Amino acid sequence: MAQIGRRGLKICAGHALVPRTGYRNRSIESVTIHLMPNNARLTQTVRRAAVVAAAGAAAAAIAGLGSGAAHAAVGDNLPSSCLQVSQDGGNNWGTTAVITWNNARPIPGGEVKQASFKVRNNCATAAKFQVYTGNWSLPDGGSATVRANAGSVQGTKTALAGIPKGHLLAETGRLTKDAPVNVELFVGIPASETAQGFTIKPAWNLALEEVAGDSPVDPVDPVDPGDCNNSSASGSASGSLGDILGPILCSDTGSLGSGSAASKLIQLDSPNVVAASR
Repeated sequence: MAQIGRRGLKICAGHALVPRTGYRNRSIESVTIHLMPNNARLTQTVRRAAVVAAAGAAAAAIAGLGSGAAHAAVGDNLPSSCLQVSQDGGNNWGTTAVITWNNARPIPGGEVKQASFKVRNNCATAAKFQVYTGNWSLPDGGSATVRANAGSVQGTKTALAGIPKGHLLAETGRLTKDAPVNVELFVGIPASETAQGFTIKPAWNLALEEVAGDSPVDPVDPVDPGDCNNSSASGSASGSLGDILGPILCSDTGSLGSGSAASKLIQLDSPNVVAASR
């Protein structure tokens, strides 16, 4: 049995254990890479490659622990001071207080853009930008929809009824420091709604969530970066390193709607929206 440090790589009884480390914003608590000697397709070269890859991950984890690297906090939210907002196309930057709000009134089957602005990550730590729901309410009854666009991601119109606080509406890929992206926030009314003049109380929440420094840069589809396919994610033992590590690297432990640290969400002071009267 070989062992690297207290939390490093362990090789015993034909398999390797990889410690927790960040990779493409995936959380890996403990991974076992099986080296099956009775599998004719799994060549000795692939076995060595798997062990080398595992050892590299272990070494990176140990180095990160010693140096305080950002990867140790992947999944945590950055301080609110890292998020800067511009309402004038990127000429001037400030806090969320600079956001201006549209007072247009939505009609059934339509939606209004309540706000549009630019955001950027002003800190060196790699992060993705996210839009969440807060405590939305309809004090007068009626129904409503919410939607958000962020960077290259076009959000989906979501019915307000039944969605929990902290529901993720949109998120970008990794933002490089001070690179601006556009954000749009929409409020709408379902086509089937017959009530008029009711009040919608929005509660938009924003966040910068730390990601691995090598995760895909926006614009990307943050749900599927495009380099994980069915064959590599299936875990079939075809003898390639991709088939061994595919299920590890492509596993989706941070899917949309998984939530974020509520204590660090940035709450916007958005005004009420009043439904139009026919």
